[in-house]
Amino acid sequence: MLILLDLDGTLTDPYDGITRSVSYALEGMGLPALTRQELRSFIGPPLQDSFAALGLDAASVARAVALYRERFTEHGLYENRVYDGIIPALGALTGASHRLAVATSKPTEFAQRIVVHFGLAPHVEVVFGATLDGARRHKADVIAVALATLGVDAGRAVMVGDRAQDILGARAHGMRSVGVRWGYAEPGELEAAGADALIASPDQLPKTVAG
Repeated sequence: MLILLDLDGTLTDPYDGITRSVSYALEGMGLPALTRQELRSFIGPPLQDSFAALGLDAASVARAVALYRERFTEHGLYENRVYDGIIPALGALTGASHRLAVATSKPTEFAQRIVVHFGLAPHVEVVFGATLDGARRHKADVIAVALATLGVDAGRAVMVGDRAQDILGARAHGMRSVGVRWGYAEPGELEAAGADALIASPDQLPKTVAG
């Protein structure tokens, strides 16, 4: 079984790094600060889409993304932590001969650095993410690349994530999906998206994906 794992909100809690970098970008553009809830909404969806949702035009979105990355590359990337229980869960999955890969809307080069820095690399075969220009950023597109690259049929794969984008991306390929409740989904979000299973803690992951 191929298990595709979302990164932000699923394997790691990136709240500080992402929200501080968003605030840095908005301040640099002379835009109003966001509330905690508004900042929270940036965790999961593609960055370009989240800035666009603030009403920014294309040029302003590009500028905001550039400022965000200015801070994130040096600081925000490391303002992060692996959720308790994730490493043992990944170990149990690889021990059961499952193939593990990361599938994230974060640019691949940032995701790879996070996976290595936080000790996830020994459990993950490869990292699939967005392109820096945003041409590939939606989860369905990332999943498509993962399946094609690894040569795995969607019926032999499962997507694990904390936001609707993960579930909808899996459904676009006819894949099974597992929603995790420890991340950043709003109440009812994963259910509305159609998750095939929901889990409350990482220790439930090995048994759930095998089902």
